[in-house]
Amino acid sequence: MSSDDDDDLLFSDRPEWADVTPVPQDDGPNPLVPIAYAPNYADAMSYFRAVLATTDRSKRVLDLTEFIVRLNPGHYSVWKYRQDTVFALSADLTSELDFIEEMAEDQPKSYQIWHYRQAMVAHLSDASREIPFINRMLAIDSKNYHAWSYRQWVVYTFALWDKEFSDIDRLLEVDVRNNSAWNQRFWVFKNRPEGFEGGELEKEVEYVVKRILLAPRNESPWAYLRGIVALAGKTLADIPAIADLCASLRDTASNTSSTDVSPHALAMQLDIAVAKQNTAECKTICSLLIQQDPIRAKYWHYRLTLVA
Repeated sequence: MSSDDDDDLLFSDRPEWADVTPVPQDDGPNPLVPIAYAPNYADAMSYFRAVLATTDRSKRVLDLTEFIVRLNPGHYSVWKYRQDTVFALSADLTSELDFIEEMAEDQPKSYQIWHYRQAMVAHLSDASREIPFINRMLAIDSKNYHAWSYRQWVVYTFALWDKEFSDIDRLLEVDVRNNSAWNQRFWVFKNRPEGFEGGELEKEVEYVVKRILLAPRNESPWAYLRGIVALAGKTLADIPAIADLCASLRDTASNTSSTDVSPHALAMQLDIAVAKQNTAECKTICSLLIQQDPIRAKYWHYRLTLVA
């Protein structure tokens, strides 16, 4: 990596670049809205264009590309050229991973950084650092889409299925509303080699019910519950524990004279009633949903017409 002293020096003033003729940006004779680039960035990009023209893959290119991406982490062309240069030089990939971790901590939502990390790890064929790195990034933002997407690639590519549940449990313990963690749990069951075994359903339903009771209006575990039941080849009506959960939440609201019933519980209860062809119950639940879920009132009116 380049030193701090070098960062203050224009590339046009660096002796190792004296043999290169920079290529300034050409905006045409009368640019309508020219971008006011900082002098050091404009200077570096002029040398990058020269590098592209000559396909230079030397060590100095790593210094140049590092300088540019620190100023503009989203410059995918520079990242790609750096990647090709690293591979051409057989550079130390461990140092590259250190560099990317530093960059990712500052720019966790830059998809170019995550893609570059993936290219390095794929070339290295070693993911031993990846889950700890991703966990550190999720500690910064537990719902970082790029971190989760990359995590799925790592887990799938290197068959790291076994330890996923412990990390997911930890994240849900911190925040039961973490929809990304719920999504990851479903993804693991669906994509692991052994799939989702039928004997696991009862235990998984119990796991979800406990977390639903912590925040009944939290939609994520309800959606997960629907998905995991379908993944097991069952229907909601097949699982007595689900009907019991919905009825319990509805009864609790009724017994406490509360009008606040989880619409997710009512919606699931409605689907169970439809499956059992209980028309009277369907009408009652639709009426409750119209009151409890006003944002989707028109939809529940429509569902009412289907059973009327």
